[in-house]
Amino acid sequence: MSNRRSVLRAARIIGLNLAWMYPLFLCGFGLRDTSVNAQEKAAQPKFENLQVLKDVPSDQMIPAMQFISASLGVECEFCHVRDAYDKDDKQSKKTARRMIQMMFALNANQFDGERAVTCYTCHRGSAKPVSIPMVDSTAPYVSEARLATDPAATGRTDLPSADDVIEKYMQAVGGSAAVANVSSRVESGTVTFGLGVGFPIEILTKSPSRQAMIVHLSAGDSSTVFDGQNGWFRPPAGPVRDMPQADIAGAKLDADLQFPINVKKTFQQLKVIRTEKVGEHEAILLFATNSSGPPLELYFDRQTGLLLRQLRFGSSPLGLNPTQIDYGDYKTFDGVQVPLHLVITRPNRTLDIHLLQVTQNARIDDVKFARP
Repeated sequence: MSNRRSVLRAARIIGLNLAWMYPLFLCGFGLRDTSVNAQEKAAQPKFENLQVLKDVPSDQMIPAMQFISASLGVECEFCHVRDAYDKDDKQSKKTARRMIQMMFALNANQFDGERAVTCYTCHRGSAKPVSIPMVDSTAPYVSEARLATDPAATGRTDLPSADDVIEKYMQAVGGSAAVANVSSRVESGTVTFGLGVGFPIEILTKSPSRQAMIVHLSAGDSSTVFDGQNGWFRPPAGPVRDMPQADIAGAKLDADLQFPINVKKTFQQLKVIRTEKVGEHEAILLFATNSSGPPLELYFDRQTGLLLRQLRFGSSPLGLNPTQIDYGDYKTFDGVQVPLHLVITRPNRTLDIHLLQVTQNARIDDVKFARP
């Protein structure tokens, strides 16, 4: 029983952390199948007993629940009755409805409808908001601060231009010719979820922008696939579920084998903000924005030019869900530098991936990216 619980928790953590891993806990939150067609049932879940969020598209409900979980530092059962998510038995669920209504009213009446106040504004990772200022504080995300440039960077002459940062990154990973020559990548290794138990993992990536990730759990395989346009998740048991639209942009970034070449095409604006410490490295923070989605924060090693960290945000009706990916242990394969260590973090959740084998330009059958 203990091992099964660990496996299920591991699967849940996968979904909470990876933008391209759709959450297993989609089975909760009052899901009920109502349509006749089996595939349509899996793709269009229905949530029962919605009151405050009744006008929110079903595709945005799970990101909204993720945002609440991260903002309060709680699990689903804090508000919901397990296996009966539509019930109103818990006072915390009733309180949550009032708080969401209050938040919507504040934003509508005081901030011209802008999403300025969120659950996290008061809760900061605690189920009970604190009313006394904390001694220690951390700076907000650059994305939250909405900075065009960092005032601290104004007038500095030692910061490179955005073009220089991207060019150095390109050369650091092997150059544009070598990067363009990679048409597929097969990676394998282990992944842990902060539980001390490691599971085998395979990541298959093929141009243009397709990726399949399979974690071999003891209960069966947990698979997430992105075919370049749409994504889905298949747990060890249960139906296939669609990837939320909020995670599609992140999935495209993860599946782009030519990201160093395409970053200037993907984002219309690239701005150097400041230097910042990432571990033991001095990093250049590049702020990337476009008109179609949330911004991206990229941290490049000032000495080597390699990408150390990516910080991106998935939109939900209640606020932005952050995902941080740290890259390390770069090794060269067919002339291209590939990170063998990835740490993927969302609030209260961490995945630690150690890759042991990497093969470039291996044959990958397109059926690997076909929806079952």
